[in-house]
Amino acid sequence: MTATAAVRGAAGSAAWADALLLSFAQGGYVQAHPGILQPAEPFLDLSGEELCLRPDLTIPVARDYLASGRAGQPAGFSYLGPVFRYRGGQPSEFLQAGIESFGRQDRAAADAEMLALALEATSAFGLKDVEIRTGDVALFTALIDALKLYPVWRRRLIKDFNRKVSLADDIERLTLATAPGRNEYEGVLAALAGSDRKAALALVTDLMSIAGTTNVGGRTVAEIADRFLEQSTLKGGALPRDALNIIKRFLAIAGDPDESVAQLRALATEAKLDLAAAIDQLESRVGFMAARGIDTRKTRFSTSFGRGLDYYTGFEFELHHKGNGAEPLVAGGRYDGLMTQLGSATPIPAVGFSIWVEALTQAGKSGSAS
Repeated sequence: MTATAAVRGAAGSAAWADALLLSFAQGGYVQAHPGILQPAEPFLDLSGEELCLRPDLTIPVARDYLASGRAGQPAGFSYLGPVFRYRGGQPSEFLQAGIESFGRQDRAAADAEMLALALEATSAFGLKDVEIRTGDVALFTALIDALKLYPVWRRRLIKDFNRKVSLADDIERLTLATAPGRNEYEGVLAALAGSDRKAALALVTDLMSIAGTTNVGGRTVAEIADRFLEQSTLKGGALPRDALNIIKRFLAIAGDPDESVAQLRALATEAKLDLAAAIDQLESRVGFMAARGIDTRKTRFSTSFGRGLDYYTGFEFELHHKGNGAEPLVAGGRYDGLMTQLGSATPIPAVGFSIWVEALTQAGKSGSAS
């Protein structure tokens, strides 16, 4: 019996996911079993030894990989297990399956493989009419870097993009000149003018140490330093109008991936911006997707697409069942920066995806009934 046949014959979410994991194992992805209880710091970005029930499996699998003797070497893992996350009126405990691939230097090929395997997960349960939504945060980062904006603007815009916050309001606000006049922090703002984040953090740390405090109104020293640095930058002038127009044109590019590549190259040439490396990576990925049998003409690419998580650094994607709204059945992408955040001394390429087991099972049932 093939893995696909086993999936279709399986009864219930867990049985279906077990069969899916078998197909992943046949593809070389070893099943991982990270602990349910995890340090809170990687998830909450807080210091200390607090523990939490894992809200996802990507970080636990990555931590186990880094603690193993294979850290830094190419390795692939699959997983299935409960995760715990508050979801409004839905159950806070639910099953999640997925794949994580670490250490592969052929990034474009690895990206395409993840998307192909994710599509296998949906087709194995009988879903054929699946929307493929893709994006690439590395393109936006390359654009902001090429525009040579103030570092504080760079951090703020990329943070907004990653967290799916509407960029429109923030971009417009950064375009407005700061109102004249002084405020009670004028001296600090003047001292920070032209500073980088490290210098701003040092100054604010010293000031707060003199005052004998470590936080104000629940804000950390780093958050206060970022706020002061942002305000000092805004007082130095508005976001250039030409930069605003370029960002807006960039974020409007969407549709067929090949056509999007052409539009991106045209924009880069016209605006005299060096985006070649990021665009080349996108074009290479699209080629590997086609080689994997993915119909790229049915794949929607958007420069404004983001998954709402800070750790993504490149390719991002979601698979949706027709008419299921904003909630994806499968979602993932590239997160090369996460491994160093988790303690790796050197950067390690990483890409993967997660499957919402119950959602995909339900979509498969509704698809079979229709």
